[in-house]
Amino acid sequence: MTAKARVRARKPTGKHTHSRASVRAVRPAATDDPQGRLTRQAWIEGAIQKLAGDSVTALRVDELADDLKVTKGSFYWHFKSREDLLAAVLDHWHGLMTQEIEALIIALPGDPIERLRKLLRIAIAPRPDVPGGPFELTLRDWARRDPAVAKVVQEVDEARARFLARLYRDAGFDADTAQDYAIAQMAFIIGGRTAFSDDGPAAFSRRRRIAETLFLPKRPGDQ
Repeated sequence: MTAKARVRARKPTGKHTHSRASVRAVRPAATDDPQGRLTRQAWIEGAIQKLAGDSVTALRVDELADDLKVTKGSFYWHFKSREDLLAAVLDHWHGLMTQEIEALIIALPGDPIERLRKLLRIAIAPRPDVPGGPFELTLRDWARRDPAVAKVVQEVDEARARFLARLYRDAGFDADTAQDYAIAQMAFIIGGRTAFSDDGPAAFSRRRRIAETLFLPKRPGDQ
C-alpha cells in the first residue's frame, strides 16, 4: 500500500510554530496545456514550498492557487480535494526520501565514505525539501497528530537507517557500529534544524564540518 493510500481522505489537525538537497529541485510551476492548468507535479511542489513555512492546517487551496498564479480550476483538474493533494504530497516525499535518494547515491562514483559525504551534503543544504528540512519538520509535526502519517514517517526513518547502515557496512564497519553511526547521523540531521536556528551560509558550512567530523570516520584498517 502506498503512502498516499494510507492517508487519503484523512483530515490533518494541529499546527506548529516554525515557519528534499533532495535529488530534485522545487521548480517553478509549469503548465501542461494551453489553458494554463498546472501539472500535477507543480501543484505538489508548490504545496511543499508552502508547507515548509507553515503548518498542514494552514494549507488552503485558494491561497496556494494565488501563490502559483492560477485559478482553483487547475487544482481540481488533478485533485479531488485538499486532502487528496496532501496525500499526494506525502506519497511524493516518501518516494523521494527513500528510493530516489538511494538510487542517486548508489549510482555515484567513489567509495562508500564518499557516498556518505554526498548524502550529508544533500541533507545539510538551504532548501525546504531536504531530509530533516523545514518541509519534513512540518510532516513530523503532522505525524504527531495523525497515526497514518506517523506510519509513513516511520517507514521513511526505517528505510533511511537501513540505507545508512548499509553504506557504513560497505565502508568496512561491523553491523553494530554501522547501525550506531546510522542512528546518530539521523538524529543529527533531523535535530540539527532545531538545534541550529541560524540558516545562513556560515551556519550551514559549520553544520557540514561538524557532520563530516562525526560521521565520516576513517575506515577500519586506515592509518
